[in-house]
Amino acid sequence: MYTVEFDLAGTTITTLDEQDAYDDVEVYISEDNTVFIRQHIQDVEEVNVIYMSYGQLLDVVAAMNSSEGAYRLESRK
Repeated sequence: MYTVEFDLAGTTITTLDEQDAYDDVEVYISEDNTVFIRQHIQDVEEVNVIYMSYGQLLDVVAAMNSSEGAYRLESRK
């Protein structure tokens, strides 16, 4: 299950593990296309954060359906 929320500064996508084996993961995409992926680890009360560009996020999404190799995505303008 996932949720999508919009505000003036960006978009927050939250994915929840339906078997409750993993903590929720939030993907925040700011208005300048900076991406933060964060997960609050409840067992140790920590937050893990990954900071990347929107292009890097698109690479990860594209890689999910790619075979082994090196690739470069071309942006549409």
